Amino acid sequence: MPVLLLLFSTTLVWALMLVSNRIALTSFAVDAYAMTCWQLVFGGMALVLLAPGRRIPWRQFSLPINWAYGFLRVLTGVSWTASLLYISAPESGILSQTGMPMAALAATFILGRAPGRSEWLGHAILISGALWLAWHLPGGFANPAVLLMLASEVTAISSSVLAELHPDNQVKDTWAHLRFTGVLLLITASVFLIAPPVVEFISPVAIPYISTDGLFGTETLIAGLLIGILFRGPAMVLTLRSIKIAGVEKYILSTSILPFVLLGLEMLAAKFDLTPTPTHDSVFWISSLLVMIGIIQITASKHRHAAKTKRLAATANTPATQSTT
Repeated sequence: MPVLLLLFSTTLVWALMLVSNRIALTSFAVDAYAMTCWQLVFGGMALVLLAPGRRIPWRQFSLPINWAYGFLRVLTGVSWTASLLYISAPESGILSQTGMPMAALAATFILGRAPGRSEWLGHAILISGALWLAWHLPGGFANPAVLLMLASEVTAISSSVLAELHPDNQVKDTWAHLRFTGVLLLITASVFLIAPPVVEFISPVAIPYISTDGLFGTETLIAGLLIGILFRGPAMVLTLRSIKIAGVEKYILSTSILPFVLLGLEMLAAKFDLTPTPTHDSVFWISSLLVMIGIIQITASKHRHAAKTKRLAATANTPATQSTT
């Protein structure tokens, strides 16, 4: 699959999952925490059982790096889902853009891939868009959604770095990679079951729904089954594949179109009375414009930086250059 198509598909599937979560939360009597847990269970089981006759990789259930990844994904999912209690899905997409400069910093100081200098201008513009929206939310920067989305992005970038460095994410066997992804989802589900006291302790704000009391509600089970198999499992497969092939920075950059995809999907859902009709004022559109300008600047900078690096490499390998060394 071409890299651009892979990255776009990843973002689209995540957007479909987020809007489906919002539909489940606003239109049906589901337990948000339990539903997310069941999504991981059913999505993970589907991936592990997808290749009958192949050996289940039990060893991966004992690796500390997998449990660290699972814990980070729990924090990411809980924080983002909780933010949807305070803001719309497109607004959460705008606030999620704070993850892009975090990815650039992680690439610079952890992965050893410093971006071009002009790219930081794009990050500054992008952050200004997210700050503009946050400032105009009810309660401003003290709105719970701001802290929740910040926590979500910190843990998301941390887990993405772990995924890029994870040796089992480098395998070329497609079925083995699916099973590896399924194991990660099942581990994450296990963390969900044992983590409510921990999550409640470290959460930046009070999250009212962190409880396993509604684990066996009928609508919660059905929502977890459908969203888990249709979206959560595929989203994780595509995410790990994108990080492996394109790297953390390009993966996060590709998710920058998420607010706009979410906007279109949420408007479509509202037409069928599945979610409240989104009403976005000038603040949202100004924030969206700033985010888009930042994305364009970052993309153009990456292209120039890649072209410059390629030219320098070509110059270093020319016969004239080699003869003088």
